Amino acid sequence: MNLREKYPLENKKPLKKTIEKVWSWFLFLSLIIFFIFIIEINQNVLLPTTPIILIVLILLFLLFISIYFYEIFYMRYYFYDIVEANLIIKKGVFSRNEITIPFNRLQDVYVDQDVLDRIFGLYDVHVSSATHISSQLSHIDGLNKRNSEIIKGFILQRIGKNDR
Repeated sequence: MNLREKYPLENKKPLKKTIEKVWSWFLFLSLIIFFIFIIEINQNVLLPTTPIILIVLILLFLLFISIYFYEIFYMRYYFYDIVEANLIIKKGVFSRNEITIPFNRLQDVYVDQDVLDRIFGLYDVHVSSATHISSQLSHIDGLNKRNSEIIKGFILQRIGKNDR
């Protein structure tokens, strides 16, 4: 049994990631509406903004639904495991990324949360090595506190075994 099956991601992860992405789109579209409104005021022509706002809300709803389903599929394809002397992390739906990090190359292991993680009670396990790409791809996000600490412990044990 691999780590992904034994210590799974939380089902709240897709909703958290969806809110994170839709929020940025909401801010972007709000700025566009604001600038349209400013242009209308400067030209002394006030167009009815209700249809524009309605279109933006419909767009945000469709965006929310599509991103949410994408995040569900992303979570299903998310894989992590410890195989021999390596940590393997696979991510992605349309383009799959796989990173394999030998334990003797790992320099740091830590658990953290961003603001939305705190709201949803999620934790991320980060590992890093000397390479640039490892800092971008080598994290397991969307775990509960117990599972994140257990996985961190497994990784630290493996690092300790390789130091000897």
